[in-house]
Amino acid sequence: MNIKYLKPNNIKIISRILLDRLFGLDFLKTVLSEDVGLNPEKVHRSSPSGNVYLKELLKDFKIDTQDSIIDIGCGKGSAMRTMIQFPFQKVDGIELSDVIAKIAERNFSILKVKKATIFVGDAAEFKSYEDYNMIYFYNPFPNSVMTDVVKALIASLEVKKRELIIIYNNPICHDIIVNNNVFKKIGTYPDIWGNGIGIYSNYDLSHSRLLKNKKILLDPSN
Repeated sequence: MNIKYLKPNNIKIISRILLDRLFGLDFLKTVLSEDVGLNPEKVHRSSPSGNVYLKELLKDFKIDTQDSIIDIGCGKGSAMRTMIQFPFQKVDGIELSDVIAKIAERNFSILKVKKATIFVGDAAEFKSYEDYNMIYFYNPFPNSVMTDVVKALIASLEVKKRELIIIYNNPICHDIIVNNNVFKKIGTYPDIWGNGIGIYSNYDLSHSRLLKNKKILLDPSN
């Protein structure tokens, strides 16, 4: 075995995968787009992001039963697994691959989770974003797809006026989020990879619930 795989973090991940398997769960193993018949130029690989960094962020947000979140490109449900530990009214996900979506559904069935729904389909064509006040991304797709998804999110604000918070882990499409004069980057939380978790809102910071957060690294432009 290559010695690089024996690093402490890799050993921890392997241990968690083996523990999940003991219970019939499959949250953690990465799936390449092409392995499930998807175009890697349109959809990034499915990999887990439910971790202590996301958990600490949600603790700071002081989630309550008025909040609902949807994970766009939810994969097997790793981030949703973290989200269901909080009192969200709804924790849902959208996944393009029917194969991966079925794994997520099986995971939550084993865990007897009732408030999580996995929608199978194109995130740009989803029609019910107005049901949520929080959106989660873990780098699910490139700029070309993100452009259409952001348009759908903005359209939902016309259906239901509200603060819409975007939690964007590894925000490689940052410019797509902010170049529409609707969403602004409020700040950044740390993450395991060092790229940060970008926090965006259609509200100015002075009117946003995020003003109350103590750990957020505020964007100096706001």
